[in-house]
Amino acid sequence: MTGGEVDGLSAKLEAPDPGTVVIRLDGELDLATRDQIVLVVRGVLPTFHPDTLVLDLGGVSVLDSAGIGALVSCWKLAQDAGCALRLRNPRPLAYAQLRLTGLLDVFALAETVQPR
Repeated sequence: MTGGEVDGLSAKLEAPDPGTVVIRLDGELDLATRDQIVLVVRGVLPTFHPDTLVLDLGGVSVLDSAGIGALVSCWKLAQDAGCALRLRNPRPLAYAQLRLTGLLDVFALAETVQPR
């Protein structure tokens, strides 16, 4: 299943296991795209009712403060829906940003090897 590209960010949806939905992001997660990722998550949660929602950040080339805010919004939406939100494959800079903001304690990492 494929999402689409909006303002420099594409989202591809996968349902690898019952109860799990993965959104693979590619592009920039910033001020221009923050609302789009929140809208994608708002659509996925009531449509699929996943137990776990994984945001794969492996293709995210830019993650600014607005993008981090969007991730927090997605986490809140998932929590309200009774769904666990996990992040996967953050690039080293994104990993460092999440660690510095203390959000690694909020977001669980799924299937990710921590950068050296």
